[in-house]
Amino acid sequence: MFRIREATHDDNDALLRLESESPQGTGISLLVDREDYFYRSSLHDRSRVLIAEEKGKLVGIMAFAIKDVLLDGEYTPVAYFYDLRGEATYRRSMKRGLFRLWKACLEEMEAANAAFTYGHVKSDNHDSMRVATKMGARIGATFDILTLPSLPGTAGEFDDHLGDLEAEIERLDRGIGRRTMRPSDFGDAYRRGAKLGYLRGIYRIERGGSSAQVSQWDLSTIYRCRVVHMPLSLRALRLVLNPLAQALPVPQIPKVGQQVTYAQLFDPICEGREGGTLLKTLIQQLRRKARAEGTDILTLFVYQDDPLLPGLPHFVPQRVMHYHTMVRPCRSEELPMRPLFLDIRDV
Repeated sequence: MFRIREATHDDNDALLRLESESPQGTGISLLVDREDYFYRSSLHDRSRVLIAEEKGKLVGIMAFAIKDVLLDGEYTPVAYFYDLRGEATYRRSMKRGLFRLWKACLEEMEAANAAFTYGHVKSDNHDSMRVATKMGARIGATFDILTLPSLPGTAGEFDDHLGDLEAEIERLDRGIGRRTMRPSDFGDAYRRGAKLGYLRGIYRIERGGSSAQVSQWDLSTIYRCRVVHMPLSLRALRLVLNPLAQALPVPQIPKVGQQVTYAQLFDPICEGREGGTLLKTLIQQLRRKARAEGTDILTLFVYQDDPLLPGLPHFVPQRVMHYHTMVRPCRSEELPMRPLFLDIRDV
């Protein structure tokens, strides 16, 4: 017997087990270690997690949140799709019950009068791109994730600017302006992040008439990534690089079973002729700060056409991943006008 129902906290262990069957990444495979599947749901006021069961066995999850965002100058409801996964025998297609689960979610999104549903898919994840396309989604925009190892060295002094958070939110508000996909509760993510300790600071460098700033988030108290597979070539390279990483700006390669901690950088704003140079300097300082705090990796999230960033800063070594924002129209066939705003709660 097949049925669809809303997930409850009693399903937490089963949801985490299903998630554990889907490690992320190529080459190095990572698995998310966390105790609460529903932490992402708690970031949104109107979230839903629907599950599919067949003969009492969990075979699929789809989770989404309804949020009001800025579209064509007005706040409009849209649906953010943040989890879609199936049990191994269901995973490669939308056949059988998973298509019924998608239809159930879509009916709820349309009932909420969502203009469209959207989610983020890694550009080289061909299976997920195929499923998204089959659902009727199209590429709305593309963002980059700049991934950098933390660095040894002296971090220096930092002002986290959290003592006057409302003034910082107003400053961000002015910089971002009325950008498409900006949520109506923009400041709430920062207020909640500061209250719960996820927002580590809003860091800034100013020089002459130029400045650069970025917010740093740490979710390691909620989840960490654990290495579950590594090719032999990287295992051998680890023996060479890791001793050098104690003194040089080269990446450390984890071993299988090791947990990897991340800090996320969001909402970069560069102003003035030297803004891009100052941002690179600021990120270098934050990499040293991260190493001193026991963080392994820093990631910078930014849309490719972000008007507040003159260009993605370049480091050696670095890794850049590309994600597509996939948009499936509900009330109109039009895609949202770029540039888009990337909400910290969406990643």
